[in-house]
This record gives sequence, structure tokens and C-alpha cells, in this order.
Amino acid sequence: MDSRVTRRNLLKGFAGVAAIPALVKAAEQFKPPAGKMPTRVLGKTGVTVSILALGGVGAVTDFPSDELAAKFIQDCIAAGISYVDTAAAYGHDTDPRNSERRYGKALGKLRNKIYLNTKTAKRKADEAMRDIETSLKLLQTDYLDSVQIHCATPDEDIASWGKSDGVYTLLRKLKDQKTIRFIGLTSHIDAKCLQQAVEAYDFDTILTTFGPTPDRRPYEEILLPRLQEKKLGIAAMKVMGGMREYNRVTTDSYAGKLVGEGKGLTSADKLLRYALSLPIHTATNGIGDYKQLSANLAVCYKFKPMTLQERSDLRLAMKDSGNFLAYNKPGYTRA
Repeated sequence: MDSRVTRRNLLKGFAGVAAIPALVKAAEQFKPPAGKMPTRVLGKTGVTVSILALGGVGAVTDFPSDELAAKFIQDCIAAGISYVDTAAAYGHDTDPRNSERRYGKALGKLRNKIYLNTKTAKRKADEAMRDIETSLKLLQTDYLDSVQIHCATPDEDIASWGKSDGVYTLLRKLKDQKTIRFIGLTSHIDAKCLQQAVEAYDFDTILTTFGPTPDRRPYEEILLPRLQEKKLGIAAMKVMGGMREYNRVTTDSYAGKLVGEGKGLTSADKLLRYALSLPIHTATNGIGDYKQLSANLAVCYKFKPMTLQERSDLRLAMKDSGNFLAYNKPGYTRA
């Protein structure tokens, strides 16, 4: 099925939405900057992917219609993004799992041109299987390039994943059956629990957090060398500190929490360059609109790694970033 979005469908999908004019105009006028997307081999998977990945939240979940989200996804792929990320948990209270559904509507004949990753937060095999069956249906595909165990936490029983009724055991079976190609893991909660899981199981990929702020140091200095030794495919998330709350239906490009002027803040370009200068394979950004997409593409198309001195200088400049990353602190709850 060819699921390309026509202008008629794009406009039809926006009936009654106040943001129609600016969003439709941005979609119609988008042209990527000059250049070509660099690629890297995703660790031991052997798959070549773009250094910029499209995250499953942002424009994908927040644009006001499936049609505009699908157009955005297709434009990202046309611009060279070949790693796309989603999860069973991505959506809204009134529209759960809309990320997977919108990818499914957008991909069509593009499916085999991209590396498609989703996630399950379930830890029991039967519950995870129901999650994955729904993912396959929503994504309109008969296989997944990878499924990642979503959000490992320090207080859970990681050993239970490998029991007969555990999620890792299920993923191994699905890999053997070729329903999924690779098995992965995610978290930005605690570097130690990620290391524990990586030592306990044979993962192919990982999605975790890297950046110049003090609370990201363990991921870079302790976890990253071990990931390299094990040749995992490494995707970086929350490169810009995570998306700001209430980034809904906008073309105003609300920047990440670490983007701005003042103590603990810096430019989006520097944060993306920092992450891509590490021995990772792709940066998974929750791109919020076409303006952010163009800015991210410009950095990647002309990417030049930071020197060790540049990285050191940025870490020093970001030493007061703690207040902007409250979600990393124990006891944090989102109001």
C-alpha cells in the first residue's frame, strides 16, 4: 500500500483545528537543507542507519491529525532518516499508541527502507506478547527490526526477565522465529541498572542518555565503554534534555530543556554535536516540528566531531544544569 499523503487528505484531516494554517504551510514549504545524511553501522546488528533518528514523540504524537504526522514522517525519511523509533507507551490519554498507529499509516512502501524499533514495558511474556501483537498490527508490518525492553529501573528484578515467563525469554523466541531481528533495552533512570542488565543478557541494541551534564557522566564514562566492548548498537536519547512540557501543536519550536542562554544551558547544535561525537551510532530526537527538523538536519549533514577540548569545555559550561533535569532526581513526579 502506498500511503503517501496528498494535499487533499492533508487539508481534510485538519477540519476544525485552529493550528491548520501554520502547520499546513510548514508541511507544504519544507525543503531539507543542502547536504547528505551521514550513516553508521549499528553495532553488531550490522545494519547501516542514519546518525539522526526520528523519535516516537514530538510531531509524530502531537500534530493534530494522522495526516500531518504521516506527512512529517515521510518528509523525515526523504531527508535521509532511516532509523525510526516508537513504543507501546507513546501517545495521549485520549489517543493511546497514536505513535505506532501514525507510523503504520505513514510507512507503506517505505517500510523496508527504514530500521523500525518499538518497545514494550511489560515484563511478563504473555503481556509483552499482546503488546507486540498490537504493535505489529498498528505499524502494519509483519516484522520488527528491534523490540526493546522499555525503561529498566534500579528497583526491579532484572533476573526475572530470563525466566520461562519473562520478557527476555519471549524476545529470544521471537528473534528465533524472525518476527523480530534484534533485542534491545532502554532507560535514562540509572546507569548501574543498565550495566547490570547488559551483563546479564545478550542484547543487540540500547537506547540511553548521553550528554555534557554532570548527571550524564556515568553513562559516558562507565556504561559506554562496556557497550562498546559488547558491540551493542547504541542510540542516544534526551540529547537536549528531553522535550519541554506542553509542546503541543506548534510551529514555534519549543527547545529541549537544556537549550537556551544562562547557567546550565547551551545551543541545540552543540548538544547534538556532543552526543554524535561520542562512539554512538544514532541520536534519537523527539523532533517537534519542521523548524527543529531543519536545524537537526543542518547539524547532521555537515557534522564535524567535537574535539576533546571542545567536549571538556562544554561539560564545564553545563555544570549547573541540574535544575533543568529534575526528572532524573529521586522522588520526582510530574505534576
